Amino acid sequence: MTDNKETKKSTSQSKKKSATKAAKRRKKKQQQRIIIIGAVVLIVAVCAVLFNVLAGNNVYDKSNPRSADLTTTTLTEMVENTSKEAEKGPEKTSGKTVYITIDDGPSKYTDQMLKILEKYNAKATFFMINGNMKAYPQQVKNIANSTSTAGFHSVTHDVKQLYKAPDAAKKEFDQCSKTYTDITGKTSKVIRVPFGSKPYTTQASYDNMVAAGYKIWDWNVDTNDWRGNAAQIMNVVKTYGNGHNVIILMHEKPQTLETFDALVKYYADNGYEFAAVGQNEKPKNFWLQNLSLN
Repeated sequence: MTDNKETKKSTSQSKKKSATKAAKRRKKKQQQRIIIIGAVVLIVAVCAVLFNVLAGNNVYDKSNPRSADLTTTTLTEMVENTSKEAEKGPEKTSGKTVYITIDDGPSKYTDQMLKILEKYNAKATFFMINGNMKAYPQQVKNIANSTSTAGFHSVTHDVKQLYKAPDAAKKEFDQCSKTYTDITGKTSKVIRVPFGSKPYTTQASYDNMVAAGYKIWDWNVDTNDWRGNAAQIMNVVKTYGNGHNVIILMHEKPQTLETFDALVKYYADNGYEFAAVGQNEKPKNFWLQNLSLN
């Protein structure tokens, strides 16, 4: 009888030990699963942070609204949002604007320039000479029907003729305006005087043009494209044309066309907004002294 009791006691203790060991094994496996899940979560979090850093987002900057959003999202949402940001590509930088202005047209290069502008969803301002408008009427229409702005650049392109009388320049631009309207049925008051509004333009001549409603535009970056090659033009742009309010002077020349795609792409890649001069926009010129790059 005593032997049976001892046997039962031994069997009971053995079962308890087996159950304890099984429970320990289950607990260990559960802990391992928790560790693995925690590691995966940590890896996902690190990847998300790295993605944001590589995308240029300072996730540690609490003053950044996009950083504040990250603190209230799940890891899954963080990864999804990071992927969406990466798909967007480079964003436009607020406040960076470039006016591409092109003198002496229209010409046989005009249409190719318009195609390049369209390729990058860009726009420009074309300051046209009266005789060239008559020689290239279709190109005048193409400019008028694009997102770019048509402006005028005189009849004679000769300072001696433009300023021989106080109203001489104004009369030349009146003639340009009439030619443009005859060709397109549209009007424009945007002008650029040859060689800039200073030092040749007299006070009387300036006042007459302004009184007639003309908007006189100068520039703050001269590419010197009329005498340089494509490489030299781009060097000027990269060296001097990096402000927040760039008004770049170019001409309808073969070397300008050669570098035009690279130039437009340069500003697109650097987040600039392309602007064409507006008919009602306040002009920027040497007289008004509002040509700062920043």
